[in-house]
Amino acid sequence: MINGIRLKVCGLTSLVDAEAADAVGADYLGFIFYPKSPRHAPLTQYEAMRERLPPRKKVAVTVEPTKADLRDIVALGFDYYQIHFGLNVETAAIAAWADAVGPGRLWLAPRVPPGKVIDDTVLPYADTFLLDTFHPDKPGGTGKTGDWEEFRRYRTAHPGKRWILSGGLNPENIARAVKATGATFIDVNSGVEQSPGIKSPAKLKAFAMALNLATKPA
Repeated sequence: MINGIRLKVCGLTSLVDAEAADAVGADYLGFIFYPKSPRHAPLTQYEAMRERLPPRKKVAVTVEPTKADLRDIVALGFDYYQIHFGLNVETAAIAAWADAVGPGRLWLAPRVPPGKVIDDTVLPYADTFLLDTFHPDKPGGTGKTGDWEEFRRYRTAHPGKRWILSGGLNPENIARAVKATGATFIDVNSGVEQSPGIKSPAKLKAFAMALNLATKPA
């Protein structure tokens, strides 16, 4: 935690990058198991490095998983499961995800198009929600900043939930993002990379420093 703000570094594909995230104070390490992502880490790859990973909370990230796929991911014993999904997904499917991962372990990442809102019927199934920048063809990882004002509205309307700010965050804009949204939980991915799936230690350090400065009193 950096001055009261939780940090998740996502899209990790190697032990080296996980250690770099740990070194700057990341609270959570995110691994993407969505095959279409350029940051996809096969389950076998994760399993091979699991025992040597830093002792931070591990988050499995996927997109509208099948029962079988989710079962395989859960078998690897992650702390949390972040699932991206479209607003057309039935509530029954979300309930099944919650049952499969266990109480308190589901993070929901709904894809919310401009002008649309998250259905209140979804809220009871998770304590944590991640809002990424909407893209019509991608579930996330666009590198584009989202609607910070909308994020603040969700935080204000549902203070009992934990809201994670994601989408296009980098060392140059994180201070403005925190001040604009009041976010206390940040997810960073492409903004600290040297290429897709490869993190930059220098950018990670710059991000952590900017986040630290952003949370200090003026």
